[in-house]
Amino acid sequence: MTTLFNMTVFILQNQHDQFLDKSLQWVSNCGAKQLFKNSHRDIALNQLMELNAKDIQLRAKLVTCPLDAKGNPVLPVQQPAA
Repeated sequence: MTTLFNMTVFILQNQHDQFLDKSLQWVSNCGAKQLFKNSHRDIALNQLMELNAKDIQLRAKLVTCPLDAKGNPVLPVQQPAA
């Protein structure tokens, strides 16, 4: 699989292994095309801070993902819990 000019984007993932989509909802099953993504770390981090301000129980993190040939993030492979 080739990546688009070796570019990366930042996406947000919560403690339940859900990803933030473009409508700012946490989703488990969503295409990479519908995810919130930003190529600027500071903008993605600001979004994370805004979400944390609204929900103090939230435990989310920035995830760095490479882009595929279509410009969509390649999601990290989830390891099953042992």
